[in-house]
Amino acid sequence: MINIDNVFFAYPTEKNHNIKNIDIKINHGECVLLCGKSGCGKTTVTKLVNGLIPHFIDGDLKGNVHVNNMNVKETEMYKLSLKIGSVFQNPKSQFFNIDSDSELAFGLENQGLEPKYMRDRINKVVKELNIKNF
Repeated sequence: MINIDNVFFAYPTEKNHNIKNIDIKINHGECVLLCGKSGCGKTTVTKLVNGLIPHFIDGDLKGNVHVNNMNVKETEMYKLSLKIGSVFQNPKSQFFNIDSDSELAFGLENQGLEPKYMRDRINKVVKELNIKNF
């Protein structure tokens, strides 16, 4: 499901690689915890998996990252985002809207889906999660 093969990465401002010789294989159904000291590379690894590196964050990247049989380097972000996402430590920092309906619609709008489909999908999610009062 997630394969990180012999990955090295350095941010443009760094002389040395921040991530060195990383090999990780995570199979379907496994739950993995990345833990370590501040600055050890946990967030960098998640950015490699979700495609922010190399699509939005420059640097010296060597090696391969595959998620759901997609090569992250070679797959466009909009395709990656259909299968991969990240949740930040502070969820409030990733909200884009001030109301919950707009927040639920945000991802669907970015996929260019039809308004009727979006309304139906939002109503279904609101009902399933019992979040009408939000």
